Amino acid sequence: MDKKSGGFTLVELIVAIAILGIITAVAVLRLTGFKSKAEESVCAANRKTVERMYFAFLVENDIDGESVFDQFLIENFKEVCPAGGTITYEEGNVKCSLHKDLGDENEDEDEPPEDEVPWL
Repeated sequence: MDKKSGGFTLVELIVAIAILGIITAVAVLRLTGFKSKAEESVCAANRKTVERMYFAFLVENDIDGESVFDQFLIENFKEVCPAGGTITYEEGNVKCSLHKDLGDENEDEDEPPEDEVPWL
């Protein structure tokens, strides 16, 4: 008499679990950088908003200088950097202690030679 099994063998279960483990490991490695990129983008957008609002505040109240920035920040914004960076105002720009400025991204790249076609 043949005995037919209605379930999976141990080898089939081990192979299936191994495949799922590999897929999970690849997915986790792929998604790990997205949180830090999202935090950096949110921080940059928030800094730009703070910068514009602070400039409008200075113009509206006819104030000159950086002396009231900390008080302005405390009164109007709870959290600018989601990663917990310290926000400062230097030379007309709002800066974060953890994230670089948007204008600094292109400073690291080398300029193409003048006799060659520039790249995008």
